[in-house]
Amino acid sequence: MIQFLKSSDLSKGLLKDSMKILSTFRPAFLPDLIYFWQMSQSQLIVFTDHLQFSKGTSINRSAPLNTDQDVLSIPVKHDQQKVTIAQKRMVPENFWRQKHLKTLHHLFHNFPFAEYYLPQIEEIYKAEIYSLADFLFLLTDEIRCWLHLPVKIVRSGELNHDRDATALILQWCLQFECQGYMAFAETFHKGWVQKDLLNQQNIKVFQFPALPSSHFLANYANKSIIHFLLQFGPEAGYILKQYSSARLQEVD
Repeated sequence: MIQFLKSSDLSKGLLKDSMKILSTFRPAFLPDLIYFWQMSQSQLIVFTDHLQFSKGTSINRSAPLNTDQDVLSIPVKHDQQKVTIAQKRMVPENFWRQKHLKTLHHLFHNFPFAEYYLPQIEEIYKAEIYSLADFLFLLTDEIRCWLHLPVKIVRSGELNHDRDATALILQWCLQFECQGYMAFAETFHKGWVQKDLLNQQNIKVFQFPALPSSHFLANYANKSIIHFLLQFGPEAGYILKQYSSARLQEVD
């Protein structure tokens, strides 16, 4: 039985709906449930495809689909020099796409909503897309829609991104009329983004809340979101919403 949070369980703080929150997410291939749960905490997501590509990371390697061994990797073209995620190209051959679809069907064909979502995933794979960033954005935004997340995703590669991290966050918050920025607490504690500089410009700083302690969520937290989606279908996003705190946690 699914146990939802009660209003009395919510910590004190600003109401999430009281301001527009921006967060940044590095593009990831079929990431885990936590990725989308954190995404659901904001209203504006910057998909940071201007960052440098790093092979063998979540950028082109999926979270476990079922067991820890059930992962998929997107083969990419070799470059003589370092490139951004937006510049990276997938190999043009179709063998890997066919292999991915075969694996997904093998693992999930008996899931309750396989017949609904797998054909749509197949259409994305069949699209003539060779840019890694384009493929990841299309797939991620489609999953966002399936989860009914009221979030807008924009790509940093299509924005002005020739500044340091703090200046970029400030610029994007002003550009998209966001009053707050949410990230991992270590983003601020390690100085990757300067909290004080954002506060000086009236941009409040928040940290992603910890995933609620729940045996139900723990079963899916580190698996690819596809597992959760194919199990619960259109209700998947509403389940995530029930576990989301209505209040914001400011960074100390």
